[in-house]
Amino acid sequence: MGQGIRPFKVIFRQLIGWLDLLFVFEIPILSFLIFFKSDFKVEKISMSKNKKYRENILIILLLILVILGIHIHHINNLYAINGFFELYEHSTSAFVSVYGIVPLYIAEYFSMQNLEQGNVDQLSNEKIVGDKNLTHKHKLKSVKNIIVVQLESFDEKIIDYRYKGQEVTPFLNKIKQKSLYFENIYAQHINGSFDAEFSFLTSLYPKNKNYAFKTNDMSEFNSIIKALKAKDYQFLAFHGNKGDFFYRDQAYPEIGFDKFYHKDYFTTQDAKIGTESYLGINDYDFFDQSIDYLQKAKEPFFAFYITVTSHTPFDFYPKEYSQKIFDDLKPTIVKDYFNSVYFTDQAIEHFFERLKAKGLYQDTLFVFYSDHSSDIKKESYHSADNFVMEANVKEPENIPLMIFHPKLDSEKITKTGTHTDIAPTVLDILGYKEKPKGFLGVSLLKEKENPVLFLHETPQILYNNNLFLRMPMSPEEKNEFKRIAYKNEKSKEISLPETEKERMLKIIDYMQNIMKKNIIKKDS
Repeated sequence: MGQGIRPFKVIFRQLIGWLDLLFVFEIPILSFLIFFKSDFKVEKISMSKNKKYRENILIILLLILVILGIHIHHINNLYAINGFFELYEHSTSAFVSVYGIVPLYIAEYFSMQNLEQGNVDQLSNEKIVGDKNLTHKHKLKSVKNIIVVQLESFDEKIIDYRYKGQEVTPFLNKIKQKSLYFENIYAQHINGSFDAEFSFLTSLYPKNKNYAFKTNDMSEFNSIIKALKAKDYQFLAFHGNKGDFFYRDQAYPEIGFDKFYHKDYFTTQDAKIGTESYLGINDYDFFDQSIDYLQKAKEPFFAFYITVTSHTPFDFYPKEYSQKIFDDLKPTIVKDYFNSVYFTDQAIEHFFERLKAKGLYQDTLFVFYSDHSSDIKKESYHSADNFVMEANVKEPENIPLMIFHPKLDSEKITKTGTHTDIAPTVLDILGYKEKPKGFLGVSLLKEKENPVLFLHETPQILYNNNLFLRMPMSPEEKNEFKRIAYKNEKSKEISLPETEKERMLKIIDYMQNIMKKNIIKKDS
């Protein structure tokens, strides 16, 4: 839900229905009926005076300990990894099946207290980076500036979506028609929104239970910023929220941004819309006022934007700018989502108009992608339902990705990918011969399908429209990849190639190693 986001409002608008509260209220009601409206009586027994009672209690406790010990021994033998902390590092789901929930939090606490110190470069990744060569298929020679926009909670489904004939994202729909549009991109949404930008900037995979910007020195990772340094770009980051939100004020300078324009650099006074929420300034004024900073920047520049207005629970848009045609949408969360997305779309259109007026449009490469889906699951609008699920696990979140330049030929690309693949794709378009050292993503311009990895508690692999789980290692030390979902009825049931299984396992181990390191700060 995000750091500092009103959790109760999100829970009641998006996760829990009002009927669910009946299950909460029935507990005190039943307790009242049992203890006060019945013949229920409690016989007070003194443990200090009743020897038989003490013996019975002791026997029960011993039986519980014996049964617990037998359970742990039996379940533990189902896995190749047996140690307490070793099993926790290998698979949290397997850990819980052996020890339970409370020990999980104990293991997590001690794991955070004993992070290793070291250097990311000490770990070899030569066998897991895959094909280094890029395609040059859509190579551009006239790119000066680069503007990347991370859209908040935009579903792939919402692009080109119409309600009663009204487009929800009319301007982005026009951009899509002129862009390289990638329709099978799935979000790295493991911990929070920051996973998306971490994955985009570094071409790495975020790891479950890891705040990358907080626990790692981002200067230790290679990135698209380091790759572009040689071309003398100035690197700017823009976000309408507070600078310390998700520790961006710490991470952005480390990763190489020259300037980070956050909430303190924007104002609602004399602004076009003039509204803000605790998430920050609205997207329209955010984009509008950022033009002044772009004009002052040294060209070429790389500008990275993060929008906020369409953040859950989707009620941050100025109500006077709501669209009348959406008024009858039920429930309210769907109406608000459509209005907030429409508002951000109009803000981007105004941004383009101002860029053109200031001479910052013609030689600029634009990249639009979403951090994750809206996660709305209502009858009137459902952001998911992209897969036929055969297990109760998180479904991959389909998000939009479009790359636009006035001189770039448009094309719809069906290759499956994720945030990790965006940076190699951008560098491919810019004419780089190879992806940078340490990048785990692949250029989406390559035709070959590659597995897409999600490092949840139990890692998921998406390959050729089939979703697999990497199951905990068996006593025979075999790694099983279990198929648990497919995209549609036409999806051919396949198995992961052995070479890809080996590579996925190496990537999982590699990311677990480098993301658990507590890198020593250079100034400490």
